[in-house]
Order: sequence, then structure tokens, then C-alpha cells
Amino acid sequence: MRKCTVLLVSAILLAGSMVAAQAGHQVSGSTLRKLHGVYTAYWKGKKAKVQIFRNGTLRAQYTNKVDVGRWKVKGDVLCVSFRVWTHGKPKCGTVQREGNWLVGLHNSKGVPRLKLRK
Repeated sequence: MRKCTVLLVSAILLAGSMVAAQAGHQVSGSTLRKLHGVYTAYWKGKKAKVQIFRNGTLRAQYTNKVDVGRWKVKGDVLCVSFRVWTHGKPKCGTVQREGNWLVGLHNSKGVPRLKLRK
């Protein structure tokens, strides 16, 4: 019985470390505050070019449509709102670096809403 418990605990710890490794490294608030410029972005699977302005505004272009919004950083949490994509409501969450991508603002099922890179 003790062997089974040790194996089970080891498997749980291993699985947890694999998930943490896949999640990437969390991006700090000070790094997030430096975001500006044009990024390739995916918002809930929709590909767009997003321009991030230092004054806290956003402009996204996808297909022939344009959406505008706002962004801010609270602590290590990024909040974005778009007129269309989020119906003007802010969506907030941590952001992780995964290779060249910044990924975050996960939904309640743990799926990232936002993925972007310069």
C-alpha cells in the first residue's frame, strides 16, 4: 500500500511539473508595461495585427475589420478590453512567455484567450 501511495504521489508531482513546464515563464508587470508596437495576435483563435500604444490604447485589424480597445497592467496582470472582441469588458490574467509568444488571459477552462508576438 505504501508503495502505491509513493508511486501515486510521484506521478501527481511529475504531471504537475510537466504542466508547469508547458505553461512557460510568467511575464512580470514591469515587462508587460513595456509592450508597444505592432504584434501578430490571436484572440480566441482569430488572427489579427494588434498595435499596442503606450497611452493604453489598442487597435486590432483582422480581415477587413478593425477593433479598438484599451490595455493596462495591474501588478503582474494584463487587462485588455476591445469594443467588439470583449464587448467593452476587460479580460484580465497573467501572461507567460512560450518561445517567441506571449500567451495568457486564460478563460475558465484554462484555455488562453490571447497569444501575441512581435
